[in-house]
Amino acid sequence: MAIPASRYSEFDEVTPIDALDRACQAHDKDCSKGGCSAKGDRKLVKAALLVSLTTRDPVLAAKAKLIVAGITAASLTRSR
Repeated sequence: MAIPASRYSEFDEVTPIDALDRACQAHDKDCSKGGCSAKGDRKLVKAALLVSLTTRDPVLAAKAKLIVAGITAASLTRSR
C-alpha cells in the first residue's frame, strides 16, 4: 500500500529493517513537513550510496542504487 508522505504522521512508526529502510523512513518524515527538500534528498542519497557500497547483499545494493538515481533526479524539482 502506497501512502503519501503528507499522511506520514497518521501511521505508527515501525522499526526499520536495515540502514536503507531507516534512511527512507527519515526522508518520508522530512517530506511530510511541507514537501520534500533538497537537503533531505541529499541525506537520503548519501545514506543510500553508503549502503550500495558496503552491503554484501546484491539485491539491497541494487535497491540502494535505484534510490540514489531516482532521488537525485527528483531533487532537481524541489522547491525547498
